[in-house]
Parts: sequence; structure tokens; C-alpha cells
Amino acid sequence: MGGLDDFARRISRLSVQVEGNVEQAVKDCAKAVTRAVINATPVDTGRARSNWTAELDQAFRQLFPAHVLGEKGSTGEANAEAAISQANELIDRFDITANREIHIANSLPYIGALNDGHSKQAPAGFVQEAVMEGLATVRDAKILMD
Repeated sequence: MGGLDDFARRISRLSVQVEGNVEQAVKDCAKAVTRAVINATPVDTGRARSNWTAELDQAFRQLFPAHVLGEKGSTGEANAEAAISQANELIDRFDITANREIHIANSLPYIGALNDGHSKQAPAGFVQEAVMEGLATVRDAKILMD
């Protein structure tokens, strides 16, 4: 029976490894999507970039003023850095045993128009492009090591 006990221990170790690697892949994907979508969001006052948020297991529905007020894109980089930093802090708390999902959302009423190409600063579909970038980040992720 020692053979079955050894097999059970190996399977248990593998399951812990797989769980940890999947958790890291989810975090890496979410961070890549967050970074890409925030940086691609057109900026005037900084409010659209500042309202990208990450939340565990449910979409965040509140609105924020710009992290750093500006006009004509003057604070775009500062707002992007602040929003990415806040989202990454939340994403780092994702625990595959406690959480089911990471939501990346923007509740501004005009974010859809921006994604549809309303601004000349970003092409239509920048949100979808960000999701594709996130998927590309984890395409070759190693879930089960040799």
C-alpha cells in the first residue's frame, strides 16, 4: 500500500503547484489587461483613466474624480500610474482558494463611447485589444511543471 500513499502525496503536491501557477497566471493576465486598457484610454481631464478599477468577485460600480486633475491630457501619465498602482494592489490580493474572479471595470457613462472610437486619441475597440494583450501574456504560462 506504500505505493498508493506515495502516489497520493505526489498528486497532492502537484495540485498545490497547479493551483499556485493558475493563481499567478490569473494575476499576470489581469495586470496586463489593466495596464493596457488604462494606457490606451483617451485622456482629457484624467477622469476616464482614473475610473478603471479592479475588484474581486464583483464589478466596482462607483465613480471617482481624476487622481490628478488636468486638462487636455496634461496629467494622463500621472492618472495612469495611480490607477494601475491601485488596481495592482487589489489584484495581488487575489487568492484562488477564496476568490472566483477579478473584474476590471470603468463605470463612467461615456467609457463605451470612448471604446467605440469617439476620441481620436484611441482606436475603437481599445478595451478588446487590452483583453487580447492580457491573454497573450499568459498564453505560454506553465501550469504544470515537468
